[in-house]
Amino acid sequence: MIIDLDTEAGLDPGRVGAKAAWLAMGRRAGLPVLPGFAVDAVASRHHMELGTATLATRGSGGARLTIGAEPVPEVDRLIEAGAKLGDSLVARSSTSLEASGEWSGAFSSYVDVTPDELPKAVSGCWASAFTVSALERQEAAGIEPGSFLMAVLVQRALEPLAGGTAQIEDDGSVEVHGVKGSPAPLLQGWSNGHRARVSAHSLEGDEMIELIGFSALDEIAQQLRTASSSMAVTQCEWALQDRIWLLQLGTRRPRPTSGLPMFDLADPGLVPIARAAARAPGKVGEELVLPWALAGLPPPVATTTLEPASLLSPRAAVELRDRLVAGVWDLPPGQAMEAARQCMNGIIGDEPGVSLARVHELRAPDPEMAHRLLDHVDASLSPGHATRLGVGRWEPFIAAVTLAFGTHHVGTTASPGVGAGRRAHIDEPGAIDRYKPRDIVTAPQPLPNLAPLLWDAPGLVTETGSPAAHLFESARALAIPAVCGVALPRGEMIVAVDGTRGIVATIPMNGDDGD
Repeated sequence: MIIDLDTEAGLDPGRVGAKAAWLAMGRRAGLPVLPGFAVDAVASRHHMELGTATLATRGSGGARLTIGAEPVPEVDRLIEAGAKLGDSLVARSSTSLEASGEWSGAFSSYVDVTPDELPKAVSGCWASAFTVSALERQEAAGIEPGSFLMAVLVQRALEPLAGGTAQIEDDGSVEVHGVKGSPAPLLQGWSNGHRARVSAHSLEGDEMIELIGFSALDEIAQQLRTASSSMAVTQCEWALQDRIWLLQLGTRRPRPTSGLPMFDLADPGLVPIARAAARAPGKVGEELVLPWALAGLPPPVATTTLEPASLLSPRAAVELRDRLVAGVWDLPPGQAMEAARQCMNGIIGDEPGVSLARVHELRAPDPEMAHRLLDHVDASLSPGHATRLGVGRWEPFIAAVTLAFGTHHVGTTASPGVGAGRRAHIDEPGAIDRYKPRDIVTAPQPLPNLAPLLWDAPGLVTETGSPAAHLFESARALAIPAVCGVALPRGEMIVAVDGTRGIVATIPMNGDDGD
């Protein structure tokens, strides 16, 4: 059950999890990694099965309580092994999932644990696989609850003077983020922290220099470069106590990012089309909304006698679409749909000018019928009915138009790439229900509970926080463009995120179709 990091078994991520295996390799490479051990992942099997069985009847809270009440195997041996490390310990989850950055911050850690408290900390780590946030991530990733085992990494706890993260950039420099004391506020998204960049011939970042000094920054960069040459490591978590210690090691997996297509962006007539494409994203929107909404969305209504948002039958939705398309194009439904499809293909083709001229000749849609169909689409994209959409073919168009004609806000790049969509502002716990597939997530802070949304979000923007936050590590692993340090105005809007340049562009969702 107890696997020392300095043994051969300590190198096996299947038994000790990804975090522990990386650190075991680091110790073998001579890196400043604390000694420790892992509770073998197989020891969690009974507790994970128990949690899964309880989840079905008692939910997340019941599953965690049941796991916490179940005794941990070989308690005496666990306490004895912990006592050999010291009086104050840290216990951290370590799973095979965490080899991939999208699971950053998904499971629990326990700090300043005594050896006698270690069994409770271990069962607490196992129970964290059944928190609401962790279950939401598993659902988003298509992983059955309790279908994986969890090792627990145990090491001596530090009382750091400072801590943070570091990563090797494409140009070979090392970017270091840090805060005074424990790195937890930085990683959890509570603190902006400080930043420095260390290259072969220069060191930038006055606040980080003041916090830990030149020599500590140079030591972080040297140790990470050593880890890179010996283990292909590209990023780490670090802490400064009596010296620099590496708390976690890992590597970024580069993902391709989509570029912007070529459009004639001199014509602001593309803006209302971008609004329509963002208002109803994906296949549902392209089939039911865009064919008539090319003429412009109806203005919002303050009060309405229409039914509340609800699903129509598939046949009724198509019939309503056909009536709208026929009216907008002044053609029989079949001919109108064919004209609309040709026009849509032309707009996102190489020469949208001809199609855009045709759009200017269309009639405005009937507002009552349009709002009824939009209500249907909204209901079909609600959390209860949503299915993963993936990147839609209109998203690059929306991004290009928004970046060309929208208001620009400059922040700090946190994950590269470009994405665009409607805005879902998550400013309180209940607001997470506002999110719909392919919405841009905006939030005051990069908190870990937002991570489940990233599996199908085109971008992420936060008002505060540091690129070192766990949430942004998840975004980078999932190739989700992200920018921090941008506070957007209130209201419904299209948001384009250029994470490579640190730019966020916005266009109000409701506006004059002549702009």
